[in-house]
Amino acid sequence: MSFRDATKPQDLEPERLKPDQGTPTLNPSVEAERPATPLCTGRAPNDLVRERILAWLAEGVREVTWALCSLPREHWAESPPTTNEWTALQRVRDLALREAHQLLPTVRQALGESAAAAPAWSAFELEQAESTAFVESPEDIVRTLGETRFELLQRLEAAPDDAWANNLHWQLLNAHQHELQHVAAIWKLALNWDRLSRTPTPGVPLHPADRLEESH
Repeated sequence: MSFRDATKPQDLEPERLKPDQGTPTLNPSVEAERPATPLCTGRAPNDLVRERILAWLAEGVREVTWALCSLPREHWAESPPTTNEWTALQRVRDLALREAHQLLPTVRQALGESAAAAPAWSAFELEQAESTAFVESPEDIVRTLGETRFELLQRLEAAPDDAWANNLHWQLLNAHQHELQHVAAIWKLALNWDRLSRTPTPGVPLHPADRLEESH
């Protein structure tokens, strides 16, 4: 082959890109052949929302305890030195207080139970309770949360359909969202404790202003 032939661009014909006969190829995906459908098809019916909420309550505090127990016990009441966030135990206690003294009384009222029952705490009362020192053990806090969830589940399973029509599900969905926030924060502590606790050390300055300050 001459130098001209060796440096000449090769003409790759379509046939050269085809696999040899008998070469296995991937079959078309079943999902690719299926007609596309919208991810969300409008608002979920009340029956589905109710089913999801009851399933969440039936799970009790499994998600909360899983996250909490993934953090060493000696760190439950500590915040990493580099942050001012709530401790893991403060977050679980907040869930227990809110659901026992705000959510449960609200559900009782929505279901038309006796007005003699304890009223829901105000935001001020809740804040005062959260600011007090712990008198409960971690086990007692988790047990209280679990008992509240069980009581909510019992009432809501027997609740008539018209009770759910009065925005009761929004109160419960807000409580679920509140739990997800706290659980995510506890997982952040559990997965990053060592990194969050480590005192930051100066690295190589990357910003021109940093280099300018370093030179003086």
